[in-house]
Amino acid sequence: MSLMEKAQELGYALLETEEATILHAAEKNLDSNPESLRLINEYQQKFRQIKNAQDAGEEISDEVFDEFNQLQEKVKADKNIQAYFSAQQKFNQLLQQVNAVINQVLRGESCSPDCCDGCSGCS
Repeated sequence: MSLMEKAQELGYALLETEEATILHAAEKNLDSNPESLRLINEYQQKFRQIKNAQDAGEEISDEVFDEFNQLQEKVKADKNIQAYFSAQQKFNQLLQQVNAVINQVLRGESCSPDCCDGCSGCS
């Protein structure tokens, strides 16, 4: 089996995880809620506006920061957005664990799948 076939197999295995299932459901729920989508888009737009102004060396008014903070509080209070962010974070943690295992193998710190008694890769 080629490297790309193994990568594809890993991708399909990741799709079958509980984390991916929960993330997909949270994403569908978020997509079906226009108010949550509007809120997150408005928040992202305001964030980009502030960042671009800061990058350009412009001073940001207190009013703009206040608007941003109010949006941030609304985003924190929105259950659909928070469920999506939580699911996304858990899936990203899974990806980090998978990447850590791959890195262990590349550094020679992991045992083969056939042997799992006492090697450092299994701890």
